[in-house]
Amino acid sequence: MSVHRAVVHLRQMRNRVRQNPKIILPIAVILLLLAWGVSALWQALFIKTSSVFSGTIEVTEIHIGTELGGRVGAVNVREGELVKTNQFLVEINRLNGGMERIRAPIEGVVLERLVEPGEVVAPGSVVMIIGNLDMLTLTVFVPEDRYGHIFLGQDCQVMVDSYPNQVFHGKVSHIADQAEFTPRNVQTTEGRKTTVFAIRLELDPSGGKLKPGMPADVRFK
Repeated sequence: MSVHRAVVHLRQMRNRVRQNPKIILPIAVILLLLAWGVSALWQALFIKTSSVFSGTIEVTEIHIGTELGGRVGAVNVREGELVKTNQFLVEINRLNGGMERIRAPIEGVVLERLVEPGEVVAPGSVVMIIGNLDMLTLTVFVPEDRYGHIFLGQDCQVMVDSYPNQVFHGKVSHIADQAEFTPRNVQTTEGRKTTVFAIRLELDPSGGKLKPGMPADVRFK
């Protein structure tokens, strides 16, 4: 019986529209307003709570130096080479005799090789920079309207183009307490017009998939 009444009601509405075509305009306006309201609600609830911010992955650098200085006798690794803990990196012949052998304090990758055999280096000079690929960081810049929703230790999701179907994870390790103008390396012109807060994340180990220099997107939970 209720279905029959609904059909009758629809027929009556159709007949009214035919008899008075002007009724179409108010109905169209109502439908347009409803569509606009649904879109605005979706943006307010979804976009504001799941904003995505972009940054570049960086590595924690370990600067390795010589204690006594001297003439470089040998450099046993190249830039980009993976090294293990306690691996011999550089041999330095002291000017007053003896040899200093510099070892890798951590497992990582050689980012910069700063000396070559035959060079004379002063005490305290940095001879090599190693990056710990298990200690990657990512800095993003967040506008003020999202700044208050982020806290230390907060979990976040990280996405990179090289692995589009995989989500990596990290935690907020530092929140800037002063606003700054958006750096010029931010991709959108509109974003560079606003003041933002720098948020640094420590990324979970990725098994070597994430690398320094990779662009990455961050979604805060």
